[in-house]
Amino acid sequence: MIDLSGSPAPWPEEATRLWADRVGRAARQTDLWTVPAPRGDEVLRAALATQLGLPEEQLTITSSLRATALTYARRFGHVVLERPTYPGVVPVLAGAGAQVTRASWDELLKGAFGGEPWDTVLWLTSPGRNPDGRTLRGQERARVAELAAEGHRVVVNETYAWFCGHAGTPAGADSAGTLHKLRGVGARLGWMAGPGCFEEAFPELLGTPPSPVWQRAWGLFFRDGGLELLREGLLAEVDAAKAAFRDRLASAHGIDFPAFDGPNALIPLDPRAGGTRAPTTGQPEDSVATTGQPEDSRPTTEQLEEPALAAFHEEGFKVVAARHFDTEQPALRATFFGIGAAEAGRFADAVARSPRTALRLRCQGHT
Repeated sequence: MIDLSGSPAPWPEEATRLWADRVGRAARQTDLWTVPAPRGDEVLRAALATQLGLPEEQLTITSSLRATALTYARRFGHVVLERPTYPGVVPVLAGAGAQVTRASWDELLKGAFGGEPWDTVLWLTSPGRNPDGRTLRGQERARVAELAAEGHRVVVNETYAWFCGHAGTPAGADSAGTLHKLRGVGARLGWMAGPGCFEEAFPELLGTPPSPVWQRAWGLFFRDGGLELLREGLLAEVDAAKAAFRDRLASAHGIDFPAFDGPNALIPLDPRAGGTRAPTTGQPEDSVATTGQPEDSRPTTEQLEEPALAAFHEEGFKVVAARHFDTEQPALRATFFGIGAAEAGRFADAVARSPRTALRLRCQGHT
């Protein structure tokens, strides 16, 4: 089974050896076991600031992206959350009492979401948004800066900067992110950066951050070349797999798959494929849409995505239903972690020949 479901790949052996050595060094540093570090370990904060271009004095270490989200949900009554997006923050934001509004980037950047700026958080992911690989650029970045200047609290989830570089957090926005995509949830580290973040997050920081020993181990790993080892191995493999996937679609099937940042991409599904629901008795003629199907007989997103998942699984590919990310159209998410170029090419062949994907329509000159 070729796993494109999002599980991070194992590290190269050299990176694992470096990590193990730096864990040992951190464990032998006595003060880390006894002295609190509420903002986070100084070595880790300095390393993250260097790697991500963040102001070290504004950077606070958290245990995860969810832990970071908890602070904003506690302090603000209204959170405007991009769609599509990573679903893990949704129960945290709603569970902490915030009103959560979902909005596309177009809606969000136009300000079509209501609420008072002083009580509203705008949450976006860039670069390389999960699940579609989208990145804020040009006028979008400028508009984010304008919204922050108008008094909205803007948070940009920069978790995927490891995979596609970091152009700098938009002016006036806070940065948030996690190390989990570098190795898995066992990394158990995240960050938030912005003026006042530490003071605002202090109640959460009293009990949730990982041990200073753990933080120091990561800090030493980054400082002493660990990220460079991952870039040469794990991260380079992601780029190679993505390139092989797009190249194979173009050269063998005539399909120009759009470029995407980071490891995630959406494979659109043909809305005319899959099962259908039985039409309602006595349905009026004007309910028939441009698809030629009565509205009640059109397949649901789940009815389109589940058979497609099963079909790819039967061919040996594990992907994820895009509806879990609140996408607007039926699709499958593929994540190019831990697979080689040859496997990515085989996946491209499967995508191109599938009667369920919308890519074959593009190849035939349709939209």
